[in-house]
Parts: sequence; structure tokens; C-alpha cells
Amino acid sequence: MNEPSYLERIEILPAEVIADFRSTGRSASMPVPLQQFIRELDAVMEIRDILKFNNISAIARELRKRYPALSHRTAMTRVYDALTFFHVDDNVSNDVWDKIYADKMEDLAKLCIINNKEEIAYKCLIRAHEYRTKRESRIRPEDLQAPIFIISPNIKPEDLGYEKASLLEIARKANEGKYINMIDSLPLTDEEKKKLYLDAGIDMEEAQEVENE
Repeated sequence: MNEPSYLERIEILPAEVIADFRSTGRSASMPVPLQQFIRELDAVMEIRDILKFNNISAIARELRKRYPALSHRTAMTRVYDALTFFHVDDNVSNDVWDKIYADKMEDLAKLCIINNKEEIAYKCLIRAHEYRTKRESRIRPEDLQAPIFIISPNIKPEDLGYEKASLLEIARKANEGKYINMIDSLPLTDEEKKKLYLDAGIDMEEAQEVENE
């Protein structure tokens, strides 16, 4: 039977034991290697907060600066263990996880290139590109915000950049058939023009007379 991993061992520890160690840095009941493991997980989360994103490789490199004895592979494992232990996926957006898996694909591509597996490396890079661009087509909640309407009797059309129109001028143009001619000149079907006449309050017989003229 395989020996449980550090992550499996701390997951079965009482929460108060872990909380006490994280606050005091000491524990009489926890083995020293397990204490160091928790320190490294905490360091991962601190680095993640500093970097403001979840680039696994970048976090692992920063972790090794704090703990030089860690190999790159072990540092990467610590990052994944920290994300699992602290349930980061409960609060991380899909965009962030797309970046994480893009990093994984790019790292795998580098490994394939080293081993002369260019075709597989190419497929990994294509998948990495898909992960990185997927968020561009994703609908963001902020794009769905309802417009804000401001209703006030003190606001005039001129305040919003509109020109004040004279009702007498509008009536004069209507009497002269300008709006009928304007609609008639549009590249529309007869049915579409009829709808515009109706919306503009123009009598169809009057419109026909103007067209005949």
C-alpha cells in the first residue's frame, strides 16, 4: 500500500491543529516535514497574491527562491497542492483556470520539443492558444449591466447635445411634403415605406398625391 502524500496527511488532521500551527508556527503533534509542507503551501498563496495571477511556472520559480532545496518539479507540485488544499477553484474564475491550463500545455510543449516530438508539441501549443483566447469570446457579467436612465424635468434636449426644433418649422416641412419626399427617396420596398408613413403620421392618400406630383 502506498504511503499517503503530505496533502492527504494534512487533509485528515483536525482543522484546529492546522490553524494553530499556521498562526503560531509551532506544533508538538505535527511532524517537522509536515510543518514545512504547510509553510510551503502558505508561501504559494502569498506569492499568488503578489503576482495577481495563477501562472503555475512563475509561482513555482518564486517558491524556489524562498526554498532553494525544492526541485522545480516539487515546487510545481506544491503549487497544485496549495490550490487543492485551499479550495482555490471555488473562487477562481474560468478565465484564470484557462490561463493555468494554457501554462500546462506550454510546459508540455517544451518537454515534447526537448524529446523531438514536434508534432505533439504543435498540438499542445494549439490547445494553449485556445485556452488563452477562449476568454475573449466569453460573455462577461459586466457586459450585461442594465443601462442607467436619468429622468429629470430639468434636463433639456439641448443639455444632451440635441438641437432645439421648432414645431412650426416641422409643420411647415410636413405641409410642403418634404417628409413624404424624404421617405419616398429611400431605397425601400413599398411595404417598408408605408410603415414609415404610418409611423410619421402621414396620410397615405396625401403621400400618393405628392408622389404623383
